[in-house]
Amino acid sequence: MTGEGSGPQSIIRTEALSKWYGEVIGLNNFNLDVRPGITGIVGPNGSGKSTLFKLVLGLIRHNAGTITVLGRKPWGNADLHSSIGFCPDYESLPVDSTGREYLALVGRLHAMQGAELSKRIDEIAKLVEMGRALDRKTGGYSKGMKQRMKIAGALLHDPELLILDEPLSGTDPLVRKDIIDLIKRLNRDHGHDVVVSSHVLFEIERMTHNVVLIYKGRAVASGDISDIRDLMDKHPHNIIVEGRGIAAMAKLLLDRDYVVSVAFNDSKDSVTVQVSRPDDFFDGLPTLIDEAQCSVTKMYSLDDNLEAIFRYLVGR
Repeated sequence: MTGEGSGPQSIIRTEALSKWYGEVIGLNNFNLDVRPGITGIVGPNGSGKSTLFKLVLGLIRHNAGTITVLGRKPWGNADLHSSIGFCPDYESLPVDSTGREYLALVGRLHAMQGAELSKRIDEIAKLVEMGRALDRKTGGYSKGMKQRMKIAGALLHDPELLILDEPLSGTDPLVRKDIIDLIKRLNRDHGHDVVVSSHVLFEIERMTHNVVLIYKGRAVASGDISDIRDLMDKHPHNIIVEGRGIAAMAKLLLDRDYVVSVAFNDSKDSVTVQVSRPDDFFDGLPTLIDEAQCSVTKMYSLDDNLEAIFRYLVGR
């Protein structure tokens, strides 16, 4: 994936794409070039991820700019819809139907029927490890089972492109790992290109190196995760350090070139340190503690969240 150039390999491409709802901006001058593989879309709630997906799916029309999906314009393009599978972030399973009945309904919507449909349902259920739960009512499924069944519905018609909106939301760590492994297999072993969203960067890192960061309707950064991490490491961090003898450490910190400022909090045993290079601060901390002859009992970053990082990326 790259922000420069284009070609036949582009899965999703936008140029100066904008969408607004009255006075509310959904996407603003949004530029994106998604290539084959797995691409992660990361942003806080309200950043524009859902608007982007609706535009890709042809559910809404853009106000300005251009968008192509698999080389075609999505708005009003019914043929394109058969090439895309979508797993929404909301509950979409009919609670009084079994998994098999749900998948049969999805299949009929894609003009599948008879023995072909029955065979495909069994294949997909096995792929997402839901074969044993096919004949149970979906209302009794766990969160992880519901997510798997929604992914099964998105896969049933064998789409070229799979779009997963927050597929890990609300799942426990074990289920999360299983779904991440499934997503990777869908691309590696079955040839599906996948675009997956999350508001947790760590989750996306476990699936792919290709990442797009969205904030307030803009793509603020895109590329390899290592490049994204480099940008994030340049983000000034405010770190609170608490312990005994912290005043001596504060004096030493002022001589470090990666320290922007040091300020005492409510007591002499607590300081807020603003650093320009967090890695250098943490690497040098053991030496600082030894030189100051102090002890650190608690330490945490005030800026260790996507909102703070995105504000920095927008303003740089």
